[in-house]
Amino acid sequence: MTLLVQMQDAGTPANASLLSYAVTTTPSPLKASPENPQAPEEIGELVISVARQSGTPAHVERIRVKVPAGTMAPDLATDLARISKRISLDGWNIELDAATKEFVCTPTSSPALIGPDTGFTIQLSDIPVNRKVGTAPITVTERSRTGSSAFQDRPTIFNIGKFPADFYLRNFLCEPSIIPNGGDVRLTWERSANATYSLLYPGVDRDVTDRTTLELEGITADTTFYLRATTGDPTNPVTRILSAQVTVLKPDLEVGNLTVHGRVIGDLRADKIHGQMYPEPESRLFVRKNTITTTAGYEKVAPTAGFLVGHNTSTGTAQGTLVLEIIGTDGTRRAEIAPRQCGTLVVTAGETIRITVIGSVSHTTSWYSIGRVAFG
Repeated sequence: MTLLVQMQDAGTPANASLLSYAVTTTPSPLKASPENPQAPEEIGELVISVARQSGTPAHVERIRVKVPAGTMAPDLATDLARISKRISLDGWNIELDAATKEFVCTPTSSPALIGPDTGFTIQLSDIPVNRKVGTAPITVTERSRTGSSAFQDRPTIFNIGKFPADFYLRNFLCEPSIIPNGGDVRLTWERSANATYSLLYPGVDRDVTDRTTLELEGITADTTFYLRATTGDPTNPVTRILSAQVTVLKPDLEVGNLTVHGRVIGDLRADKIHGQMYPEPESRLFVRKNTITTTAGYEKVAPTAGFLVGHNTSTGTAQGTLVLEIIGTDGTRRAEIAPRQCGTLVVTAGETIRITVIGSVSHTTSWYSIGRVAFG
């Protein structure tokens, strides 16, 4: 089970953060203080973990953490002055700028060089949490550069939720976590009744508000499931998301481009070929047979799986049709190829290839074998 914190890069690619940030809270999630102003406030803690993930060091002048304070739902704290502040990086100070509602972290020798081996935390403790359920935006803005470029402000926003006192969502599990292709899983979780819940995974957004378990059948690919809880005022809702994963052995794959280095083991089957296929001459996957130029009829049994590619090159008075047929136990597949057109049929080992023509035809027809076996 993984907790997801909502985050958004508030900048553009040109001023994206050079440092990486991760935010955790204690408790998790934060609890909104009671609405009764006479009741004691809930106390929370915010820890921001900071690192430089690139091998190129970053020059940093300062890091500002803006914490909204007040009495409204988008406010996190009631009083910033009561927050204890600390930065773990030697040679840095942290102070509250009350006018901008920001905690400002600055190095004693500016700018500081932050490399991939430097990791640190910014800790805000004893936070008197606001009394309204809702989501508060915490903005972390670094002023930084690499090399001799100009310093820029680079903001990142974390959306931190304040939940009702009796809210909980926990123990989101997927069992089993490893299944065969087409296997089933059972999702379970624990939750309070004061929220709406949705289960999300590829192509699905399902309401599970009235459930604490769900069984899913026929999973064919590695899948991440997200369980989302939403509560509070619809104008400023608060959301908590947990995730769980299942790994599928020998999963179905949908890819854009596929590059194979080494061997392809087993049968290669395709229901449809979109576009054209151009095997490289040195490919170990395909072997090209010399062009088949018969015009009087051609029939052979395919010794392996492969592709039959026909190109009707007819011009002038030769304007006939090239006919490719694959004859198997489940029937005949047929492609009629008009002049200046091409066609490809997928062939399974043991099926019969037949090439005929209608009318006067010029053509080049080739066999691409899977398994390095060709035939003439």
